[in-house]
Amino acid sequence: MKVSIPNPAGQSVVQPGAQGGAASATTAMMAAGQSEGLSAGRHELWHHARRGAITLVVLVAFAAGLAAAMWFASFFLYASLRVNPLRAGMWGWFDAARAWYAGGLPKEGRRIAGSALFGMLLAYGAPGAAVCAWWVPSGRRHLYGSARFASEAEIRAAGLL
Repeated sequence: MKVSIPNPAGQSVVQPGAQGGAASATTAMMAAGQSEGLSAGRHELWHHARRGAITLVVLVAFAAGLAAAMWFASFFLYASLRVNPLRAGMWGWFDAARAWYAGGLPKEGRRIAGSALFGMLLAYGAPGAAVCAWWVPSGRRHLYGSARFASEAEIRAAGLL
C-alpha cells in the first residue's frame, strides 16, 4: 500500500508502504529539491533573527532612555530644590514622587512633574532631534561650489530676455 503525502509545491509524493517496495520518481525529485527548501528555510530563519535583533535593540534603547530620564528628572528636581544635583542619583525623583504621594511633600507636586517632563524631553527628545538633524538634509545651498549659469528657461522666467 502506497501513501500519498502532500508536498508544499503542490506535487504528491508517493512513499512505499509497510510491505516495502521501490521509491517512486517523485521522492527522488523531492530529495533533489530539499536543497532549495533549506536555503529558503535559512532565509526565513535569518529574517526572524534580524527582526528579533531589531526588537532587542529597540527595547535596550528604550530601557537606556528610561534610565537616563530618571537620572535627568532627579537632577532637575534636586537643582530646583537648591540641593547639589550631582548627588541626586538614579532614584531621587522616584523617592520624591513617592513621598509626595504619601503626603510628605504636599507643595512640591509641580516641581516633581516638571522635573519628570524635562527629564523625558532631554532623554528622548535630544537624541531624536540629533538623529533628525543628521538624517534630514538642510535646504540651504552650499556656500562654495554650487554656483552655475542660468538656463535659458530660467532667464526667460525672470523676465530678462
